[in-house]
Amino acid sequence: MIEEILNKVLKFEGANESEKFARQFVSLYGIELYKDGLDLILTKAKQGGLSFEVKIVKGWDTNQGCYLTDQRKIYNKFLKTFTHSLDHKIIIRNFAVNVLAHEMAHCLEVESGLVLNEDFRKAIGFDMKNRQPESIVLAGEIQRLMVDALKSYPSYQFISELFARYFELLSTSRDVAQNGAYTTMQIMEFFVNTSKWIREVFNPKIRSKIDQEIAAYTANLIANNEFKTEKKFADNAKSFYKKVDGSGQKSWSRNVNSNANWQESWNKHQELEDKK
Repeated sequence: MIEEILNKVLKFEGANESEKFARQFVSLYGIELYKDGLDLILTKAKQGGLSFEVKIVKGWDTNQGCYLTDQRKIYNKFLKTFTHSLDHKIIIRNFAVNVLAHEMAHCLEVESGLVLNEDFRKAIGFDMKNRQPESIVLAGEIQRLMVDALKSYPSYQFISELFARYFELLSTSRDVAQNGAYTTMQIMEFFVNTSKWIREVFNPKIRSKIDQEIAAYTANLIANNEFKTEKKFADNAKSFYKKVDGSGQKSWSRNVNSNANWQESWNKHQELEDKK
């Protein structure tokens, strides 16, 4: 089903690599928090409201991907009025799973209609302020993706970029990339408030838009571990920026105490906000 849906909305500038594209897309179901988002992407593609374009990277081109949206009017015969619909186009120049995860997250932000500069900003702020994960490799990826890389962006894009880069970070985990040095669980345990906001606010917001046939199909795919690909078929994720050296010390500690303390701080903050 997934490859059939994607093939209808895929356009390649060079050689057709639809099988590889579908394989990368399916591998992202290894991210628990991304299921609803991926299901919505498939739903929009099935409805004809989303397309993908894979371009050849030119030597001078440093743009790894981009997301475009266009609003169109549709006449609703039942309501006898015009309604607006969004058409999404995701352009991939660096054909890698982390780029795909990043650009699709931008699309999902728009589809959700949520303002990230409110509770999401507070949640990720609590998670990142004066904290470091115990895994040195994960700490390096967070610094590279979510701190250093933002220096080249205008400040008004920071929150949107952090949202997309959180899903990109998850896509570099061992659950997706297979050769990753950390798991999605380690990432989610460090970003405890961010993960909670996505699970309890963002995903419920977009769930009503999802085709239930697609949701049931992918739930079965996950239950049977069919999102996992053989290592010989794994496509290396090339990052937007220089990849961090993975030779550092690895730690699989869970930061339970640290996360509990920050969860308590977040809960107190939420209580104060609710009383306003």
